[in-house]
Amino acid sequence: MKRLLFSLLLFAAVLPVRAEETLLMVRVNMKAADAMEVLKETIREYGYEVAHVQRCDGGMAEFDYKTDFYRVVFFGKLEEVRGILDAYPEMAPFLPLKIAVIAEEDQTVLASIDPVALSRLYGHSRVLRVQFARWHNDIQAILEEMRDFRKK
Repeated sequence: MKRLLFSLLLFAAVLPVRAEETLLMVRVNMKAADAMEVLKETIREYGYEVAHVQRCDGGMAEFDYKTDFYRVVFFGKLEEVRGILDAYPEMAPFLPLKIAVIAEEDQTVLASIDPVALSRLYGHSRVLRVQFARWHNDIQAILEEMRDFRKK
């Protein structure tokens, strides 16, 4: 968790841009625990593996941030992540991909760093620019599906 917070702070310090240029975010009309389960399934439907779900409630309480439910879902495609980290080890703080799941009363906020924003740091690599665009499209589509999700 500390490394994630440090990476996000570093990212924010290096890239002084508006939040809407660095974050992908939606609000969904479901309880956070339900949203997280639907999110994990949706991530899998896009061909990614859920690597880990981390609880953040306790650590955030130390900063006087109160929430009923705060998790981060880590996900990626194993071979893709390994290949990128082999070629660009400095990408480690940003991989695997992450989506935060934060409760707000009867709704849930889902947020992720926009991978396209990483182009400001790694724009010299065409391979990474293309990969960032793919991740952006997938995360945006996942979040839109979550926003539009209706129980069957």
